[in-house]
Parts: sequence; structure tokens; C-alpha cells
Amino acid sequence: MKKYEELDITDPFIFAKVMSEKELCKPLLENILNIKIRDIVYVDYEETIQMTVKSKGIRLDIYVEDDNNTVFNLEMQTTTYKELPKRSRYYQGIIDLNMIEKGESYDILKESYVIFICTFDFFEKGRSVYEFENVCLEDSEIKLNDGTHKIFLNTKGDKSDINKELKSLLEYFDGSEPESELTRSIDRKVIAARKNERWRREYMSLQMEMNLKYREGLKAGEEKGRALGQSEGKIETQKNINRLNKILLSEKRYDDLEKSAQDIEYQNKLMKEYDII
Repeated sequence: MKKYEELDITDPFIFAKVMSEKELCKPLLENILNIKIRDIVYVDYEETIQMTVKSKGIRLDIYVEDDNNTVFNLEMQTTTYKELPKRSRYYQGIIDLNMIEKGESYDILKESYVIFICTFDFFEKGRSVYEFENVCLEDSEIKLNDGTHKIFLNTKGDKSDINKELKSLLEYFDGSEPESELTRSIDRKVIAARKNERWRREYMSLQMEMNLKYREGLKAGEEKGRALGQSEGKIETQKNINRLNKILLSEKRYDDLEKSAQDIEYQNKLMKEYDII
């Protein structure tokens, strides 16, 4: 993890803090979706949503709702891995489950958007925006109209077909200097966030916790390597453990990271889940 004073808008911690400001989050959503939003409210965006004891908990970067009862989940993503689309599916499903209680009508499910701001081109087609809805394979003009949308933004894509403000935002997220009033406002908030001592302590506590879990994962990998009794196997096992830990950290699966450090069988299960072994 970077030093706190080195964090920028692409760090999920800073992104969540900056986008907790309504006057920054609302115009960002408006420019991504090319719509006007009268108002937004925050829906426990810092809380982990977990439906059952056995289900995988998630921590959403930003979770807001507008005045038309549309729900938006914004996530900053700097690490690419093949499971990203399924992660978006899981987020969509868990948000729906969070809305509905047993016995209630499905009609209460709100329009929802899961939006990943990616600093890479996951689909490798050069586009800046990839938006997905459920459509009929036999006739693409027929939409399922289930109210779900998944959007993947690519900061490195061709920006010729997007609005000027979104172009400026994506360039800023990709490391360029802020040029629009909105990106300059976001950048000022990032600078202010770096000076916020309470947030610094929160970040440092998180860093210490993650470093501890990471070391526990490394220790478990070393023990597994010793059990194999072969130096080559130990090195390969350690590489696999490191890869798993990085994926779990990037997905914010902190509970799974901690459990895998203490339970070799569970660690093996996670490795199979990510096709690491």
C-alpha cells in the first residue's frame, strides 16, 4: 500500500472519501450516464452488505440513490483480472437482495447501475465506455427491461465519442492534470483528503490490518511449502499465495483473506475459485 500522502483519486480509499461529497459525485454520475439528476442520497456506502452468515461480504466504494429511486454503485478498479465481470454480477445481485425482503413483490426492485471506473481496457476494444444490458440473442432490439445496467469505463480508451466533461474526467483518472472545473474540484478534494488527519489514521489502521493479514497469508504459504518438502514446490506455492492475497485485497475480500491465512483447505478452495492452481 502507498504512503497516505501519495494516494490519488484512483485509490479506492481516497475515491470513496472524495465521492462522499454530493457536489462531486452527482455531476460524475450525470456525465457518465448523460442524464440530469436532481438529487442523490447516500445509502450506507461505507457499510459491508452481507445477506447471510455464509455469503461473501462486500464493501462498496460508493452506493447512492437518486430522486427517481435509481441506485448507483461506483467502484474504482486499478487491477485487472478475468473475474471482473462476475464481480459486477455479484454486486448487482447483492444490491438487489439488499432491497427486497422475503415475501415482497419484485416490483420494488429499483433501476440499478453498477459502474466500474477502470484504469485499463478490460475488453481490449479501445472504447472508453462499455455498457451492458440484458437483450434477446435472437433479436437485439428486444430488451429484457429488468432495470439492471453494468458499465465499465476505460481511462485509456478512444475518447472521441464521449462528452467533453467525461473525457476530462477519464484523463484525470488516468493521471493527467485536471482541466475542467469538475476535475479541479475533485483534485482539490483529493489534496484536502491527504491533509485530513482522521482519514490518515483510518487509512493507517486499514494498512496495518491488511499488512497483518498479508503476512499471515505469507506464513501459511511458507508452511504449505515446507509441507511439500521441495524447494521448487515451495517457491511456486509462495507465488500462488502472493497472487491470491493480491486478488483478495483488490476485491476487498478482507474476511476471506484472514480466513485463508488460518485455514489451508479454505485457501486451496479460493485458489481453485480463481484458477490459480
